[in-house]
Amino acid sequence: MAVFSKTQLVKAVADELGFNQTNVKEILDAAHAKIAERADAGDTVSIAGFGRFQTKDYKARVGRHPGNGALVDIPASRRLTFKATKPTT
Repeated sequence: MAVFSKTQLVKAVADELGFNQTNVKEILDAAHAKIAERADAGDTVSIAGFGRFQTKDYKARVGRHPGNGALVDIPASRRLTFKATKPTT
C-alpha cells in the first residue's frame, strides 16, 4: 500500500481544479485548523460523504511495558477520532 502525502494531495487537487498549489495548501490548512478547533470545543464535525471528527476522552489506566512487563501508569488523555462514512453518490 502506497502513502499519499499531503504534498501529493495538494498537487492533485490543484491540478484537477486548475488552482495554484499555494492556495490549495492554505485552504487545506485552514479546513484542518477549523476541524481541530471545533472538535476541541467538544463539537462533532460531520462532513457528508467523508466522515465524522470528534474528540474522545480516555480514562487513566494501568498498562504493561511491552519489553519487561512492568506496570505503567497511563494518564488520562483526549484524542481526536475520525470515523469514515459512506460516500455519497
